[in-house]
Order: sequence, then C-alpha cells, then structure tokens
Amino acid sequence: MPLTPEEKAARKRERMIEKAREFQLGTYSRKFVANVFQRMIRAEYAALPACHDSAVVDGEMAIVYRKVGQVVCVTCGKVCRWDDSKQVNTGHFLAGRSNSILYEEDNVAPQCAYDNLHLSGAQNAYRKWMLAVRGPDAVERLERLKQQSVSFSREELVDMRINFTKRLRAAEERMKRND
Repeated sequence: MPLTPEEKAARKRERMIEKAREFQLGTYSRKFVANVFQRMIRAEYAALPACHDSAVVDGEMAIVYRKVGQVVCVTCGKVCRWDDSKQVNTGHFLAGRSNSILYEEDNVAPQCAYDNLHLSGAQNAYRKWMLAVRGPDAVERLERLKQQSVSFSREELVDMRINFTKRLRAAEERMKRND
C-alpha cells in the first residue's frame, strides 16, 4: 500500500533528523538551515510583482525599479538577479550569529555582496533603510532581541529547514508564473 503524503513527509523529516545528528548544532544551522533561509528571503522578495522598491542610494532614501526575479540592494540600490550569489546576499541589519536574531525575518533583506562583505553590511545605510521601511519599533525590537539567548534543538532546526525549503520553492514557482 502506498504511503500518504503525510507519511512520506514524516519519514523524510525523520531521515533529516538522523542526518542532522551527524553535525554539531551550530554547524547544521550554518551549513543547512541558514543557506536555505537566506535563499528563501531573496526569492520571496524577487517573487513579488515588478515594482519600485525603497533603497538607500548615495546616502538618501530612493525608489528603484526591479522586475520579477530581481532584488534591490537595500543599502545602495543595485538591482541583481535574486539567485546570483556572487552579486547578492541576504544581509543582516544586526550582524552576529546570535540565534535570537539569525532567523528573524525583520533582520534581513537583499543586499549586494559588495556592501554586505566589503563594507561590513553598510550599517549606516542599512539603519536608515530599516527606520524608513520597517520603522523604529522593529529596530528597537531587534536590538532587544539580540540581547537574548536562544538555542534550537535538532528537531526545530530540521523543521525550520523544511519550512524554509517549502517557502523557497513556492517563491520560485511564483517567479516562473510571473516571468
């Protein structure tokens, strides 16, 4: 008798948990969960209909046009394909690898690789964008959250990876339909 979709999903989850046991929690989080999370964030931005996005350009808030499948760097306005990892990253407003903010969606946005890696996240521009787009309440909440200590179990990390993967695939499908 064939397995139901729920049974297949449960078996896959159990296999993923077994595989996760081969790694330290931090290693599993960085190698498997964070990568999917970051791709998902960029894909969800890129899957939105073509529009004008807010970004900081030359130190001032500006509106930048992008097409479906593209993202706008929030700290300089550069437009990139969402999946070009040499050009675009998922930048963290509050840097650091604290679990309390690592997977916090309000803490991340598309950012060009140059600003993220070579300009250490272009923090002044990122703060300006955060305050203008997400608001001071979100900034204050993230700053408080960063001070907290959070740890995830293997099961939680696997469930996050499964959820992020589903969201990534859904965003990719939306992009295909809207191309």
